[in-house]
Amino acid sequence: MNQTKKAMLMMLLTAFLWSLAGVFIKLIEMDALAIVCMRSFAASLTMLFFIRRQKLPWSWPMLGGALSYMAFTYCIILSTKLTTSATAVMMQYTAPIYVAFFSWMILNERVRRSDWVCLAVVLGGMCLFFLDKMGGGSILGNVIALGNGISFALLSIFLRFQKGGHPEQSIFLGGFLAFLIGIPFAVRSFQSQLPSPRDIAVLVIAGIVVTVGYRLFTEASKSLTALQTVMLPIIDPILNPVWVFLAVGERPGAVSLCGGGIVLAAITIRSLLLIRSPQP
Repeated sequence: MNQTKKAMLMMLLTAFLWSLAGVFIKLIEMDALAIVCMRSFAASLTMLFFIRRQKLPWSWPMLGGALSYMAFTYCIILSTKLTTSATAVMMQYTAPIYVAFFSWMILNERVRRSDWVCLAVVLGGMCLFFLDKMGGGSILGNVIALGNGISFALLSIFLRFQKGGHPEQSIFLGGFLAFLIGIPFAVRSFQSQLPSPRDIAVLVIAGIVVTVGYRLFTEASKSLTALQTVMLPIIDPILNPVWVFLAVGERPGAVSLCGGGIVLAAITIRSLLLIRSPQP
């Protein structure tokens, strides 16, 4: 098997592993902040296994990536707990739009007309999540979900700065910071009710799964084209709500599904156009 086919299989496995994140969070009967703390601890230990022989060269991209990953971890887990898993994951995949605008602010890159058009369409799709009274999610959860795309976009930019190095170090440090910040919330939660053995087992598995996914993603990206990197993970937001529905019976509202379809279609079309267009 050549390197490209191997990388494509790794990326598909990454998307599959990421798609399980929602159902793990829904299955755990604990406070959301306690989940962040304990899952981040398991994830950090898992990533430490991969980078145990690497040095940690401190740099602004590494620190920026760590803080972005920490913020993304809190946003994605809190929003998944407070609103539907479909809403949380769809908001995460608005990240390419924010990447375009952060690149304009940080790197002084030009924002294309297609970015403005896509932003308008995505905003329209996002509005449907807030208008869906039958979707089962809270307004607070939907608001927090807005941070999923923003923090994931910043993470993508900082990981891109480290493409020639070891971007997985940002994932380790960000997970460890999320664990440290979450300790007081976890202690307070455990004072009222200790986690069950099942919850602990699911937390450990969830931390391992998400970390292995990030490790595979950083490795596979080195051998794939931009088109393959964009298209292969799309199965994540498609499968994520399916697993949650099968496991806990959560059914997003029709309006939310319509909004998610609009967001996913707009991001995919915009990414394809961006890849096919001539680069300066």
